Amino acid sequence: MKPIRLVHLSDPHFASVTYSPRQFFSKRWLGNCNLILFRKKAYQTAHLKHIPELLETLDVETVFLTGDVATTSRDEEFAKAAAFVSEFKQPVHLVPGNHDCYTRGSDRGKRFYRYFPEPELQEHRVVKKKLGKGWWWIGLDCALATALIFSYGRFSKEMEKKLEDALSQIPTDEGVVISNHFPLFGSGSPRHDLRRNAALQKILRRFPQVKLYLHGHDHSPYIIDKIREGYPLVINSGSCAHQPNGIFYLMDLDRTGCLVERCVLKQENSTYSWVVESQKRYHFL
Repeated sequence: MKPIRLVHLSDPHFASVTYSPRQFFSKRWLGNCNLILFRKKAYQTAHLKHIPELLETLDVETVFLTGDVATTSRDEEFAKAAAFVSEFKQPVHLVPGNHDCYTRGSDRGKRFYRYFPEPELQEHRVVKKKLGKGWWWIGLDCALATALIFSYGRFSKEMEKKLEDALSQIPTDEGVVISNHFPLFGSGSPRHDLRRNAALQKILRRFPQVKLYLHGHDHSPYIIDKIREGYPLVINSGSCAHQPNGIFYLMDLDRTGCLVERCVLKQENSTYSWVVESQKRYHFL
């Protein structure tokens, strides 16, 4: 069967500064300070507008966007992100990140889902959809509002049961791509990592039809190949908005393996372009 061509984007961090005094009643004042002092220069979104047109020329069939579409979960930020997503001709599968429920108010109000409706994911934090060509997508919502200097996610016991049920319903001769904002493997920082990630790892090792685990959160991209240890191929797409190191991954996926191309942002004078910097094929067992 012909491979399915996928793209993995993450952490565009569309931003909007607020000077309202109300920000001091939530975590948002910290995000705004960070935005004004650091992120506004390091994370730019103007070059992102070229990606949808580029992907159409590359015959991409499905787009995965693994969270942090916003910076402080303001409506203005989600509106910018929604406008960006609407430009894609392909189906776009999204999951929220910690910055998409940055304040307790945005978390309680499910503001992310107002702009990116996905009823099953919103209600159960696990969604399953068929991609075609013998492949399925499962999205996980592990995001939650956290205290001032925390940015962790949580894989709850309820999610564990839902994920196990979803995987049990997928034929063993078909493949699965899982996307989540948070890394599968921890960094050693409880303030940053996915809580109960060991439970998630255990489930994924029980279901070998899970071939890819896509995530963001860590802005420096990397790929972890622990296939021989029973894990899926783990791909962190970093941040497509980062300057000067914006990145996304282009993947040709079949049941025997995955060809992964690393696409990086290049700037010459005021002109931006995305070029393939490297490629590597990973083989599934």
